[in-house]
Amino acid sequence: MQDRWNAFMPYPDADVGHAPIGSLFGLRLAVKDLFDVAGYPTAAGNAAVLVASGIKRATAPLVQTLLEAGACFVGKTNTDELAYSLIGGNIHFGMPINPRDPTLIPGGSSSGSAVAVAAGLADLGLGTDTSGSIRLPAAINGLIGWRPTHGSLDNRALRPLAPSFDVPGFMTRSLESMAAVMSAVGMPAANDRPISILIPEDIFETIDGTIADEMIASIRSAAMPIRRIDFISSFSLADLAVAFTTILQKEAWESNKTLFERSPDAIAPDIAARLRAGSRLDDGEMREARRIRTLFSGEIERLLCENMVIALPTLAMNPPTRDAGPESFAAFRSACIKLLCLAGLSGCPQLAFPIASRVGNASLSLFGARSTDSLLMNVARRIGAE
Repeated sequence: MQDRWNAFMPYPDADVGHAPIGSLFGLRLAVKDLFDVAGYPTAAGNAAVLVASGIKRATAPLVQTLLEAGACFVGKTNTDELAYSLIGGNIHFGMPINPRDPTLIPGGSSSGSAVAVAAGLADLGLGTDTSGSIRLPAAINGLIGWRPTHGSLDNRALRPLAPSFDVPGFMTRSLESMAAVMSAVGMPAANDRPISILIPEDIFETIDGTIADEMIASIRSAAMPIRRIDFISSFSLADLAVAFTTILQKEAWESNKTLFERSPDAIAPDIAARLRAGSRLDDGEMREARRIRTLFSGEIERLLCENMVIALPTLAMNPPTRDAGPESFAAFRSACIKLLCLAGLSGCPQLAFPIASRVGNASLSLFGARSTDSLLMNVARRIGAE
């Protein structure tokens, strides 16, 4: 298979079997290089991790479930180093090329899986989402992106970044393929109670007004009850982002401390800087961040207890070009974290999907209570995701 998009890791092919029948038969599966696959190494986007990996003898249980449902493995995909970025770059293996607009970043850290699906090289992109690493590249590449309820999918034989946020998830080109994946991994069907959609004014006010109007028009097209609210939380988006980032950095340091201490020069400077920041966080900062997470989770649980679904933009701003400087990347990451951190802090599922827009690419997200993953799919179908 020709890969002019740099979506896949340049590993020699190994035989990875799959069932000759099943709900995913005929669908090609690209797997982020954080999951073990028998016959392949696992590099996590880092050359030192690759050297130490060796060839894996067993396949991650979640990947095996997909293979047993008939999905055909087509390769392991590029990822931001240690899955610790939202941009899509990698100094060791290069930045994948965005098929939708090669001048833009592909988004990360599930960059290769997103690009493989967007380029038509795969039908199912398996990735991970800690701070938006599925939802953001899905939005940039015009895909459906599903961050499942935290803890709902098997994460064994998956290299961690921040375990209390890490979630395996998927990207597809269609809602039908995503629905098939949800069924194959055991998501329960949605209940048939009436659903209402919440539109938080504070969030929609942060994005371009024309795009916000188009998103709200799309939501209205579902002909479902809509309720507009001023805020979804007593905390500001900025405070929630700080709490999220604090926990993320501490857990990322703990996950990568051994690698950092053994091979500090083998980690890109920007990634190493974030790891060092996590190492310096004190107990007081962590207690405050965890306090905010607990209180926010309680607020969301109470808000969504009556079959409510929150609609929100997936991205806070347009993605930068791939040749932009570090300051542009940092500004983009910081802005997007304020929206992407909500699912991480609460453990709730989020489904991102493209909508028609006259002013550019637009991605709408649905955010629901824990274990309402299938409900989000039903609402997305009614909205008429592109």
